[in-house]
Amino acid sequence: MPVIRIFRKSAIALLGMTLFAVSSVPITAPAKAEVELLFNIFVPPKHPFNTGMFIPWSKDVMRVTEGRVKVKFTTATLAPPPKQWNMITKGIADVAMLANTFERNRLTLPPVAQLPFAGTLAETRGVALWRTYEKYLAKADEYKGIKLLGLWTTSGNQIFHGNKPIRAVSDLTKEKMWGLAGVNNKYLTSLGAVVVSVPGVKMFNVVSKGIVNGKVTSPYTLNAFKTMPYIKHITQVPGGVGSVTFSLLLNKKKWDAMSKKDQELVMSVSGETIARNAGKKVDALDKAALNGAKEKGIAIEAASQAFIDELKGKLSYASEDWVKAADKKGIDGKAALKFYMDQIASME
Repeated sequence: MPVIRIFRKSAIALLGMTLFAVSSVPITAPAKAEVELLFNIFVPPKHPFNTGMFIPWSKDVMRVTEGRVKVKFTTATLAPPPKQWNMITKGIADVAMLANTFERNRLTLPPVAQLPFAGTLAETRGVALWRTYEKYLAKADEYKGIKLLGLWTTSGNQIFHGNKPIRAVSDLTKEKMWGLAGVNNKYLTSLGAVVVSVPGVKMFNVVSKGIVNGKVTSPYTLNAFKTMPYIKHITQVPGGVGSVTFSLLLNKKKWDAMSKKDQELVMSVSGETIARNAGKKVDALDKAALNGAKEKGIAIEAASQAFIDELKGKLSYASEDWVKAADKKGIDGKAALKFYMDQIASME
């Protein structure tokens, strides 16, 4: 019995010491829950934006945040292309690409990178746009209520036709042409064309069915939207006849749910990186598409100086209109446009 009592006393003493030791250890707060971002995809899986930017960006985000921020892609689009802004603000998806023309009444400043003759390459157009946004355009707060992760563009639009070469503005008179809604439609209309505007993902339908005779867009679309078989002539215009700009949008609540550290890390692989990644992919696919067009016997010619001068004369209003729009938003339009063009000149 004495032995049992001694054992019990020792056990009780040991338990007390253990509890004291445990209570003396600082309690560490549980790790913050991971943030999962649902990325809405409406372009084909092999589209250059998906392979060149969306997938690399998602991997970069997960890498730099060490898995605290995860990106998951939808298997099918949760909203049509024109409804991406509303989809993001309502939280149906967390991340999405927006063709800015679908919010052209809201986003009047990114079209500085859609101006005619404002850059041939997608990479330089996109980088110049992001730099201009940061220096001049952000103060207008056009993305209020949404976190803007990045901006990018296609390359300068070239002229594609299924029946004849386009060598003068008169060659476009009453020609049925595809052009994206917004300023690109306006440019073509001012050149005398009859413009059909549907989202890029529906470009194949209007081209293959002969609803339009040609299109004004980037060369990569010959393969990306399978329109190569319907094109016989390509006219290349230095600097392009416009372009298309895009935004990568993030739901504001999901952004606010991230720690400040993770916000900084996400932006470290966004912004100009997005413009470069998307642009490089488009430029590489442009080159591949034009090489493929040559192999298939499609006639490719450079616009004559007379045609270029004619185009510049007809489209001179474009930059003037943009400066006026910028001034209305409290931005020094002339300074912003000059900065953008200086960036292009330094890179191209």
